Amino acid sequence: MVQGHLGRFGFSGDEVQRRAETLSGGERARVALAMMMLSRANLLILDEPTNHLDVESIEALEDAIERYEGTIILVSHDRALLRALATKVWVLHDRRITEFDGSFAEWEVVSEERAHAAAVQQSEEEALRRVKERQKTERRDASKGGTADQQRSQLREAKRAVERTEGEVARHEAEVARLSATLEDPDLYTKPDGAKRARELGVELEKAKRALDRALGQWGEATEALERLEKATV
Repeated sequence: MVQGHLGRFGFSGDEVQRRAETLSGGERARVALAMMMLSRANLLILDEPTNHLDVESIEALEDAIERYEGTIILVSHDRALLRALATKVWVLHDRRITEFDGSFAEWEVVSEERAHAAAVQQSEEEALRRVKERQKTERRDASKGGTADQQRSQLREAKRAVERTEGEVARHEAEVARLSATLEDPDLYTKPDGAKRARELGVELEKAKRALDRALGQWGEATEALERLEKATV
């Protein structure tokens, strides 16, 4: 009888003669389950019984629970075990126990729906919080003499100023390049008035370089002003 009972928990042949100290953790758990099933107790409380058990031991546990004629209170995170065995579901949440009218698989569906609804609610609350925060920022900016609309207008104007000065820099760079290329052309000096024309072009080149320096300075100032505004509106 004992050997047959142990056989249902995965012990067969000479294994039933082994001493307890030679058993692994999973094997000891199976022996403990076998002993509990032989007791006359009509109520068992199993707290995470599948922890540290191998697949074979878990299957033996499931078979034993199914054959047990008494009541078992099973506390577990093993969803596969609960789907297979649970006939009544109690949910522990916020220090309260609630009975769920349905199977564990049905509770999983309801739980997922509730989690989705909670996620949607959290997303809506976060969006509302952002709106309120933006309104608060706009009111604070308005009290300082600058509304959000004014800030956006200033930012657009700063960007246009950068674009204008970039265009001026590009135009003066092209003029400097044109004059330099003309002065570097040997054919200029073969003409009767080549020397005179070269002096005139030299004067124009110096003016173009000074204009380019001014344009670069204006572009630098416009860029710095834009960066300050962008930081202020973050």
